[in-house]
Amino acid sequence: MKRALILVMCLCTFACSQSPALTPTTLLDSDVEMEAAFQKARDTLDVFIQKIGAPHPDRTFAAVKVRFSPPDGSTQDIWVDEVTYADGSFQGLMGDDIPSLRLEAGEEITVQKEDILDWMIVEDGKLIGGYTIRLAVKRMSPEEKERCLETLDYSIED
Repeated sequence: MKRALILVMCLCTFACSQSPALTPTTLLDSDVEMEAAFQKARDTLDVFIQKIGAPHPDRTFAAVKVRFSPPDGSTQDIWVDEVTYADGSFQGLMGDDIPSLRLEAGEEITVQKEDILDWMIVEDGKLIGGYTIRLAVKRMSPEEKERCLETLDYSIED
């Protein structure tokens, strides 16, 4: 289920949208709305840390979005799931492969706070955090939004 959820999030975040600003290769720092989403995630990271530190019976997912920089100079933003936090860093499982960095989906990695672009939790069937996901959905046409939201295992509320 976790792999399917990541796939759906990635498809929803990048593939469902026709906005060129949301494709992995054209997501630029000059995207003011996306930068604001990143900043909101950074500003609320303590909320994420607090929430994942306390058990919740209906939590189905917790992840952080991390920007990786392969040697070719490109960047890849990947969700890292099954996240835990201890001693100032996060541990979790890669949500996708990055062959040039020899990272594979499911591989355990350590992530520092400063490398996090976004965070998300799904509790009680609702998205908490996920600021880049919310922005991607906002940018979709009504048809894309409807199609995308139908595929999710959670709701996105304001």
